[in-house]
Amino acid sequence: MNKIISENGLALIKRFEGCRLTAYPDSVGVWTIGYGHTSGVSKGQTLTQAQADAFLRADCAGAEKAVNRYMDTYHWNQNQFDALVSFTFNCGAGNLRTLLDGGARSIAQISEKIPAYRKAGGKVLQGLINRRAAEKALFDMPVSPVQNPSPAPTYTKPFCYLQTDPRWNTHNYSAKGERKTIGSSGCGVAVSAMVIASLKDPSVTPVTTAEWSMSHGYKALNQGTYYSYFVPQFSAYGIHCDRLNQSNLYGKTASAAHEKALFALQNGDWVIACMGKGNWTSAGHFILLYRFENGFVYINDPASTKETRLKNTWDLFAKQVKYMWVVHVPDGTVSVTDL
Repeated sequence: MNKIISENGLALIKRFEGCRLTAYPDSVGVWTIGYGHTSGVSKGQTLTQAQADAFLRADCAGAEKAVNRYMDTYHWNQNQFDALVSFTFNCGAGNLRTLLDGGARSIAQISEKIPAYRKAGGKVLQGLINRRAAEKALFDMPVSPVQNPSPAPTYTKPFCYLQTDPRWNTHNYSAKGERKTIGSSGCGVAVSAMVIASLKDPSVTPVTTAEWSMSHGYKALNQGTYYSYFVPQFSAYGIHCDRLNQSNLYGKTASAAHEKALFALQNGDWVIACMGKGNWTSAGHFILLYRFENGFVYINDPASTKETRLKNTWDLFAKQVKYMWVVHVPDGTVSVTDL
């Protein structure tokens, strides 16, 4: 008997596809919306969340049909079926046929081969490595009497420090030959203080991080903080941070760095972003993203409490971001109250 994808399977697809409620061109220029929906999509199109969910269910039909073709051969259980629908939704029916070797491979051989499908455009992508690992884990999972949906990521809201706070607004933050303050140039050290205070030491403030930055030569003359600052600053506190890109992404909405940042947010990690001209700055400015949900990003902005700077669409953010870093939030981190 043919199967349809379960809520558990849909949750897996949603986790890796992400949802964008405004149409955008994908990496090859195809207009896309919702959870990777492309049929009939045009520039400027928008969706509600309910419409995006409906498109996803409809788009899964082709993948379900492809997996069901092998039902008489394999008699898929629900977990195997869901994992392969996710695989086919992402890789296509042709790759499903190759994965199964037309029905000649055993269940164990199929499981072993799933992780091999990790390239796009000839390049290995971390997002695909992670997706294949999740699909393999589901494929290998015995079916229990009651199927529970995949748990949603736990979002941890970090401390929010404003660089203009009277406690440190006028505190020195200068390179040799200038006179700057945290209030005027300290968005980067304010963001790093949010991270460190939230994950390691609540006593850390922008004064702490400004002093460390200056003493280690990371204050840029007549500018803000060097991009090379974040990784060593966090390393000093045992916090894992990765820089995602070396070239400026401003005006580009699709790249491997965008994929990695979105994946990180969907899995409960944080993203530091240096923004270009637009909603967040007229020149350059560091902000901290801590959540992605229903096409929106949630932000700690060290220079503003304006609503549109604290929550806005991923689409707008992706157009205006220049550089990004992922901060890995340890499991079990407890949300904190803003200072």
